[in-house]
Amino acid sequence: MTSPDRASPVELQDWADRIEAGCRGTRFDSALVRVLATCDSTQDVARSTGPGAVVVAGRQTRGRGRLGRRWIEDLGTGVAISLATKAEAVDRLLLGSTVGVLGAIRAALPASERRRVGIKFPNDLVERRCGAKVGGILVEVADDVAVIGIGVNVHRRTWPEGLSAIGLEELGAAPGYRRIDLIETLPGQIANALDADPATLAARFVAAHLPTGRRVEIECGDRVHRGTLEALDPAGSLRVRGDDGVVEAWPAASTRILSWEPGGDDCARVDPPGGPMT
Repeated sequence: MTSPDRASPVELQDWADRIEAGCRGTRFDSALVRVLATCDSTQDVARSTGPGAVVVAGRQTRGRGRLGRRWIEDLGTGVAISLATKAEAVDRLLLGSTVGVLGAIRAALPASERRRVGIKFPNDLVERRCGAKVGGILVEVADDVAVIGIGVNVHRRTWPEGLSAIGLEELGAAPGYRRIDLIETLPGQIANALDADPATLAARFVAAHLPTGRRVEIECGDRVHRGTLEALDPAGSLRVRGDDGVVEAWPAASTRILSWEPGGDDCARVDPPGGPMT
């Protein structure tokens, strides 16, 4: 395992300066950037700071995942960042944040490797060939504040048994790549995605969705279904062809992909309206 890039107090100030610069001209406020050496949860700090806040921790010890799932502590090898904005529809915030984070991740990789990372509905960034998780998004809305929580794996580490994950270092990020190199790009990437028109945003999400065309196991309420995912409309439904050949439309709002069969390296997809996500 590569040693975590633990940031000294001087380096944390550099982090703050770089993140503040990355916020300028976006919906996020450079005056509300908070960089902490360690904290329980960046989500809680961002919420208390208010809309426009960007909160980063060198190490987060009690983060949380979507639907209350346990967060795997990253031991200083990954990115933990929360961004607060004015409340709007959770689905749109999740869609835009996922597209924005994907853009930042792909930009960190060599051009030949960028398409190795894509989206798994509704909120995961995954590796194409083995399906390992690269990152994830959590959106929490209460009253008039929405907080977007982001976790991205950067450096090599030993993962708990049964967890399939991979970091940018293993995906080909340049030697010497550090967490701040990704962090400073996230406010701009996310703001740009959230400000895109709905049709363009949905098209980018769909174009980057790796399980489409592959065998999946989905869950909707108390039902679990298996088949081939033929199409995804993130604002509408997942169309799955079952083993009996029947195609069913499953509501996107209440359906999640439990597992999928990755594999291959076919990256020949037509770029969506608005151009490619580099």
